[in-house]
Formats: sequence, C-alpha cells, structure tokens
Amino acid sequence: MYKKIALAGPDITQKEIDYVIDAVKNGWYETYDMHIKKLEKTFADYVGAKYAIATYCGTHALHLAAIALGLKPGDEVIVTDQSYIATAQAVSYVGAECVFVDIDPDTLCIDPACIEAAVTEKTKAIMLVHFASMAADMDAVMEIARKHGLRVIEDACQMVGGKYKGRFAGTIGDIGAYSFQGSKIAVGGEGGMFVTNDKALYERALHYGTFCRNDKISFLWSDDVGYNYRIANVTAALILAQVERIDELIAKKKKIYDWYHEFLQDCPYMKLLHMEEAWESNYCYVVGYLSEECSISRDALLESLLAKNIHARPGYPSMSAMPNYQRRFPVPCSERYWKQGVVFPTALNLTKEDIEYVCTEVKLLIGE
Repeated sequence: MYKKIALAGPDITQKEIDYVIDAVKNGWYETYDMHIKKLEKTFADYVGAKYAIATYCGTHALHLAAIALGLKPGDEVIVTDQSYIATAQAVSYVGAECVFVDIDPDTLCIDPACIEAAVTEKTKAIMLVHFASMAADMDAVMEIARKHGLRVIEDACQMVGGKYKGRFAGTIGDIGAYSFQGSKIAVGGEGGMFVTNDKALYERALHYGTFCRNDKISFLWSDDVGYNYRIANVTAALILAQVERIDELIAKKKKIYDWYHEFLQDCPYMKLLHMEEAWESNYCYVVGYLSEECSISRDALLESLLAKNIHARPGYPSMSAMPNYQRRFPVPCSERYWKQGVVFPTALNLTKEDIEYVCTEVKLLIGE
C-alpha cells in the first residue's frame, strides 16, 4: 500500500527544535513567559495589530472576543453557517443567540447579502470566518456593520498569513482570532491568538483570560468569574518558530495547491475552489465540490480513498442543523458544501508525486 497521505501536518525544522529546547531549559522562574511575550509581539508586528494575546487555543480567542465585546443573553450574533462548531459555541458561551446565514458557494465564506437580511434590533455583532484559505468579503461586511452599528469578530483561525486586499485577515474588524492547532498552517499542537487595535477590548480580554485577577489588590484577588486561557511557554516557543517561517510555509502550501489544480483541471466531476493570487490566500487547504452527476457519492469517494491510505475529509456539517441550534434562514449553499464538499490532503510532507497519486485515484473513482 502507498504511504499514508495525511490530511494535514506540519513542517518542522531545526529552528523549531532549538526554540522548544530553549523554552524547556530557560523558560522558567523570572523568564517563565519570555516566549509568550515574544510570540505576542512578533505576531502583532507581523499582522499589523496593536495588541495580541496568545491563548491556549483558537476557541479561547473567540470566546474572549465575545466577552470583550460584552455579548450577553438576549443579544443576537449573525454567524456564518459553515465552520467548525467552535465558531458558534464561542457565541453560545456568553449566552448570546447565533443567527446562522448562508455562504457564498465560490468562497465558502459568509454571504454579505444574507447578513443584511438577518439584522434585527437585537443584533449586536457579526461572527464571520475566513474559510478554507479564502478571505470573506470584508468591504461588504464592514459596510453593513457600520450601517447598523454592529461589532465584527473575524474568525481567522484557518487564515494565519492570509490577506484581504493587502491587509491581514483578522485585523479589519474589531477583533481577530487565530489558531495554531495541528491542522493549521503554523502549528503548536494547540494554541491561539486574539488581536485587536482597541486598547479597551484588549484589556478586557486579557483580564478575563487570566482569571479576572486584580493585581492592584493582590495577585491572588479575582474580581469576576474568569478563565485560565493563557498559552504555555513551551507551546509558544514552537509557534514562534513557525510564525517566523510563515512566508516559507505559505510558499510550500502554494505548491501543493498548484499541483492539485494541475492534475485535476480536466476532471469534470470535481470542481476545485480557485483562489486568485491577488486574494493573497495562505493556501492552507485545497477544497472542492463533487458533482451531483458523478456516479459515486461523496461519502463513498472518501471511503474508497481511505482504503488507499488517502486521508481526505468531508465538508463541515451545517451548524444550524445541529441539536443545540436553530435555523432561521435557508442555507442551501452551506448544505451543498456539507453534502458534496471534499477537503484534500495538504500535509506539508507531501510531494508532487504524492499529489499526483491522490489525483489519479480520485479520477479513477469518479471518472475522467
């Protein structure tokens, strides 16, 4: 059998090893957070944000965003229907209601026209996702937000290093959140980042992410129910090395993206999402739709690929279909991606020959 073709995986060099060893040897006592502080400054400088907080995971960064904006029970937040469930649950953690809206089928990101139709007097914020290496239409989103006085949270967990019209995804709205979980482009096993240009939002998020400690009274004093969301120093060291190599990692992902498009360009039953270079994607994911006219189902395709040691995955389920949530608006594009979407393997250890093998097997299963 051909070697395992992993869905995702990192590129680790001696730099990462050296940084982690340094954190293990020297990141204690008075220097217990030196790699955390360096990561926060490095990341903030890289994306052009004034403030950054490194968190244990991207979900925690999203939760702190909801807390910082003061979202609460009775508030409505317009949320893209297509994402991993962490996006919606970050809103649920503070008791606000998710109002799910559909996506643009060509980008898989939130459809601005659907946002406009979902605004009510209870709407307080928009939670969008820069999805699968595609940036959401931030000009349209921000225009709607200004029109209705809404706050904007950018879930950029999948888009570290990606941009929208020259600006880094995650820095255009009020708050951005990023992830360094193992399937992302820069990894730490886990890890997240909260960024903002608003000092008050930063200070509120920092307060609630560190048990609501009030050091002016005592370093043991807490003045509200807070959370222990700080990242570990050793994890921060690994992520720091990856962030310092982000342009190199994007270039590697771009090669994988190009190989898929080369080998599947003439396949009539598989439509890959196309990213114009001007969009400045991070190319972390290669995503496509299986045609309804194909003789094999999407799930059967994935099962057959897995039998050949090719680890692809389906599109995310529509979040509005899940038991804890309700659907207020139709989401046909989200449901189409759920039922026909395919996420191809893009682990950073894959070669051109590996991608050709994947594409050859796909074409054999679904037809040329």
